[in-house]
Amino acid sequence: MKGMIFVELMNFMDESFGADFTERVIEQADLPNEAAFTTVGNYPSEHAGALVEAASLLADADAAGLCEAFGRYLFQRFEVRFPHLLHRYASARELLDHVQSHIHEEVKVIYPGATPPSVTTHECEGGYIVAYRSHRAFAHIAFGLVQQCIVFYSEHSRVEWCPDSVSDHARFIIRPGTDSDAI
Repeated sequence: MKGMIFVELMNFMDESFGADFTERVIEQADLPNEAAFTTVGNYPSEHAGALVEAASLLADADAAGLCEAFGRYLFQRFEVRFPHLLHRYASARELLDHVQSHIHEEVKVIYPGATPPSVTTHECEGGYIVAYRSHRAFAHIAFGLVQQCIVFYSEHSRVEWCPDSVSDHARFIIRPGTDSDAI
């Protein structure tokens, strides 16, 4: 996994729970690099799993919920780091339609050797589906990213986790809604 994700995960924990909490997570995760990450480095995805597991235990929180919150946070960081990419699209659907063919291709140029997940979209009754597939078990992060994407484009939609979804391949249904349905 790219170091940028690890750096943002550490920032997320610092901002959400405080620096002392993050230090306890690092100690609990017992990583060989002691969580010394750089944005340009590559690290095993298992390191992220260990950090999330430790944070979940220390915060007495659901790991999936923490991953979703991190996904929302990460999209907000993308707003700051990559505004040119996000403003290229007029809607969440347009952006999500181009994750695979455009955004992840740019990721591979910026970060050679990156292996981003597969993210595809297609129509369904009453909305559209975003499908996530990866060798990494971080579908809940993707779910949070999609939720925050909807917020970024000020769309009034519901994002639903499909019941047959699991952590390495998942589907999310996005249905148009009213103001009360907005995330």
